[in-house]
Amino acid sequence: MAQRRALLNEIYAPLKKFEEGSKEWYELFNSGKVWRDYYCPFEWRAKDYEYQEKNIHYLKEIDLLSTKSPIVKILQNMIVNFSHRSCAIEANTLELSESQEIWDRLNKSYNLNNLLKNEKFPPPSSISSSDKSEKEIIEDTPMENFCPWYNRKNMQQAGKFRTFVVQSYGDPFTVYPYDVEVPALMEEFMKFHDESKNIAIHPIMISCRLHASLAHIHPFYDGNGRVSRSIMAQYLICNGYLPAIFHQVKREDYINSLREIQRGKDASLLYDIVISDILSSYHAHNKL
Repeated sequence: MAQRRALLNEIYAPLKKFEEGSKEWYELFNSGKVWRDYYCPFEWRAKDYEYQEKNIHYLKEIDLLSTKSPIVKILQNMIVNFSHRSCAIEANTLELSESQEIWDRLNKSYNLNNLLKNEKFPPPSSISSSDKSEKEIIEDTPMENFCPWYNRKNMQQAGKFRTFVVQSYGDPFTVYPYDVEVPALMEEFMKFHDESKNIAIHPIMISCRLHASLAHIHPFYDGNGRVSRSIMAQYLICNGYLPAIFHQVKREDYINSLREIQRGKDASLLYDIVISDILSSYHAHNKL
């Protein structure tokens, strides 16, 4: 598509300063700086602070509700709903009742305590007696020894950064970085995550940006949306808030909010969705 090619040429124009294939060209390309500097996924902008000031009353209401709500009990009741909605927003057709049934069966059949009790772990001496470090032994052990399904294509990609170019289905104007850019961008993502506690931005808004930046890097073979929503949920829970479930959000509205963050460098739509969703969760559980 001509328009997408024109967009890619615009994004990666800085590479033209060097001869393609030269050392300098590869260094700049692999650094992830070209994609990062165009989309600025790790920067806080004036509009973020303006949004926070404009909507501070909603954020303070959530702060107050979080101190008065039995968060552990609420979270226990939200597990199935969170898992269901995180998949449903990606067009999974399972009903909530079916998700509940799956959870009940898994919880009954794969209790963590039972797994730990029945598993026969090798004695420590089997590793410590070797001249190699534990890391070397693990790296030298075929993955098939850890997972009998490893030879399946999707399992071979599990836990690794993607090694191929990906494009958003049906949206030529969302641009994910090239695979060679992913490792450097993930290093910056972790730095962005760790330094967020020093920013005068509400944790709910920070969680939105963490979700969006990881989703736009799209680092994995599959499951990028679910992983980024899980990281968002983990950040919220660790800061004392309920996670966003997106239970009253249309799929197209959610996707459009992510697109607007990349194209317009404006997270307001996603902030609106998440704040409204979390407020609804608190109010719903407090009525029970």
